[in-house]
Amino acid sequence: MANQIVLALYDHKASAQQVLDELRAAGYGSEFWISGDGSSSPATSGSSTGTSLFGNLRNDFSAPSSRTESLTHLGVPENDAHFYSEAVRRGGVLLIGQVDDSQTSQVLEIIERHHPVDPDERADLYRQSGWTRYDASVADYDETAAAEERTRYQSGLSSAASGLRDVNAGGTGAGREEEVIPIVEESLRVGKREVERGGVRVRTRIIETPVEETVSLRDETVRVERRPVSRDATGVPADAFRERTIEVTETDEEAVVAKTARIVEEVVVRKEVTEETHTVRDTVRRTEVEIEDGRTGRTDAASARPLTDRKDV
Repeated sequence: MANQIVLALYDHKASAQQVLDELRAAGYGSEFWISGDGSSSPATSGSSTGTSLFGNLRNDFSAPSSRTESLTHLGVPENDAHFYSEAVRRGGVLLIGQVDDSQTSQVLEIIERHHPVDPDERADLYRQSGWTRYDASVADYDETAAAEERTRYQSGLSSAASGLRDVNAGGTGAGREEEVIPIVEESLRVGKREVERGGVRVRTRIIETPVEETVSLRDETVRVERRPVSRDATGVPADAFRERTIEVTETDEEAVVAKTARIVEEVVVRKEVTEETHTVRDTVRRTEVEIEDGRTGRTDAASARPLTDRKDV
């Protein structure tokens, strides 16, 4: 039969150790091992391959720099390997085992009995605080920081289980067991953020277009001619033999170009803002508790009060 790799995360080493002891006592699986337990050898069923596999894992996982890689070698998806490595860095305890397909349901029943951490829910809480991937360069939590971490994420039925305690009744010395089950309700908060959807760009450029106009220009030319003449000098004026100078100036016309600019069109860029009302639909969760009283046969249901009924003190 094929073997399955089983992983479970616990906030407390005692819980993981108890699961490990029960699994070994029941005889399920080829090997089981918990992180941080380098002194104890994993239980084996004579499989040399399995022994080598988890023996290398125990050695590799003890080094923060090789945690993620050691898990991916087992076939754990990379994103899950990063989460489990981060959880161990924060003080969590990882239970790793290898079981036959036929034994998977019995093994999971023992594991679930001790309330393992929901990896998807815990990973979401990590991401809400800004975490993205496991960083081996960040030091592991010490016991104080790990205890604070467990307190931060302790909620729901796991919190109720840890709230089981003995109390004195009326100072008589008699004890009673009390289990606290918190009633939890989610509320929906809708915010707004600006999202850029694109824009309009207006750019101007200069285009030159050849034009032509026809104009008549006057051109003057001065010519001097000497014509031979043979006739009697009658009626010669008295000053005919006086020296004189005659100047004649030529005048031409040339084209003068002048350009004038005028506005023929305007481009107006404006942004109009409108507001629309959108209805945001989602689901919120709340805890409901059903109480069955075997003495009276009555069944009562309790749930979290609506948030609108709450009053600030």
